[in-house]
Amino acid sequence: MVSTVICPRCKTKNSKKAELCYKCKNPLKPSKSRKSNPLSFDPKSRFDLRIIITGLILFVLCNIAFLYISPDYSMLMSGFVVMLFLYLLFKHYMEPNDPSMTIKTLGLKVILYYLIIIALGVVVLLLFHLY
Repeated sequence: MVSTVICPRCKTKNSKKAELCYKCKNPLKPSKSRKSNPLSFDPKSRFDLRIIITGLILFVLCNIAFLYISPDYSMLMSGFVVMLFLYLLFKHYMEPNDPSMTIKTLGLKVILYYLIIIALGVVVLLLFHLY
């Protein structure tokens, strides 16, 4: 008797040696070596330097762009863009059933990253005389 594995996605019977489903090409076995994408974020970590650097670059570029549109409000508008970026990033990566990630912790995390990015952004703008 040939043993089979049932695909969790489409419920097709596959041979036990199959790595992909014959019908939907879904992986049947979990991969043993997980390669991390260097551009992926880990919002669950305490401080993710990639989020801070991306936000800093976004803040500086938006500030420079908004200086030509509205010099009086460029800092305000680029700060809003960074806040929106952080909110969408953390909201996207938040697990739906994770009890530790409430809306309060999400908000606190967004505000903490926001303050770090804005403080570093103002320093960068002042150092390079971009503002």
